Amino acid sequence: MAEAKSATVTDQIDINSIQPVAPADPRVAEIGQFVVEKFHHGKLLFIAVIGGFTWKCEGGKYYALIIQNQDYEGATFIHKALVVEAPGETKLLWHRN
Repeated sequence: MAEAKSATVTDQIDINSIQPVAPADPRVAEIGQFVVEKFHHGKLLFIAVIGGFTWKCEGGKYYALIIQNQDYEGATFIHKALVVEAPGETKLLWHRN
């Protein structure tokens, strides 16, 4: 039996499409906020995306981000995340402290 494929993205990566993210880009910041809300459920505050890469795939775009967060006592943390964005959906695929 053939393995099911995602209807929105595939494993096809064009290595030439890998680009550094622009941390000041409002869309990149929105995705960073999405990660913090999705994974930390209000326990940490989003500060900024401080770096990462993005690349296109068939049907969407991947973001590998380095995100700065802060807890309510003022301590800051750096987390890494992989997100895929396709028309109509954004998914957190991976996260590490």
